Amino acid sequence: MSDQPSERCQCEEALDKLEEYLDSEIGELDGHRLRAHLEECTSCFGEAELEQRLRAVLRRSCSEVAPETLRLRVRTEITVIRARTSGAG
Repeated sequence: MSDQPSERCQCEEALDKLEEYLDSEIGELDGHRLRAHLEECTSCFGEAELEQRLRAVLRRSCSEVAPETLRLRVRTEITVIRARTSGAG
């Protein structure tokens, strides 16, 4: 997303950043722009609601907790992948 607050968020961009937004892993400016887009776009809002419902079902269904070492490895790998993909664009 852009550093310019006046630039509006588009659907492709909103859907691309949706998971980061729902995980509260998005910057304040991008979060504000994405929230504004979701308030105006029923299609993207529906996708966000669906993702939130899916996450809620998964949380209720999954009673096992991954070992902390596995969780750390997964987080580290996600960070590495994000760094690679953000640097490729």
